[in-house]
Amino acid sequence: MEPGIPANSEHQTSRLQEALDTCQRELAAVRKQQEADRELIARGARAEEQLVKLSTVLDAYLVQRERRARWWGPLRPLVRPDAPTRSERADLALIHGSGLVDGPWYLRTYPATADKGLSPALHYLRRGAAAGKDPGPGFSTRAYRRQHPELPLDVNPLVHHLRSRR
Repeated sequence: MEPGIPANSEHQTSRLQEALDTCQRELAAVRKQQEADRELIARGARAEEQLVKLSTVLDAYLVQRERRARWWGPLRPLVRPDAPTRSERADLALIHGSGLVDGPWYLRTYPATADKGLSPALHYLRRGAAAGKDPGPGFSTRAYRRQHPELPLDVNPLVHHLRSRR
């Protein structure tokens, strides 16, 4: 033992070395977890990118299908059962022209609507508004209803907004 150094300093040094080793192991584990988290975030970003592409393609398909719901058969026009009615077609033209319906956003926000086989605009017109869904990030159905409590429940808030703006 060296003179002037307490006898328990060797013991303290060994305890400090153990604590340092423990900290280094924990730091290595945290770094490893951070790397795994970065990979998960990157995979999530790629999945989100694919989801945006898929919802855009699905929206285009459903809108095209909606527009072709009526075609001419050998003797008379044939209409699919889910085809928009005459009044719905007028409302759809108004809605599509507004830019307030974001079909891909609607499909990502309300994924169960894709099962119905309707375009996002037609789904919003028939069912979505009544359920309090928004047609896109630029229009809040519930906020519009709060601002217009006199609006009957069977009137679509977005259609009302667009017609009253004219």
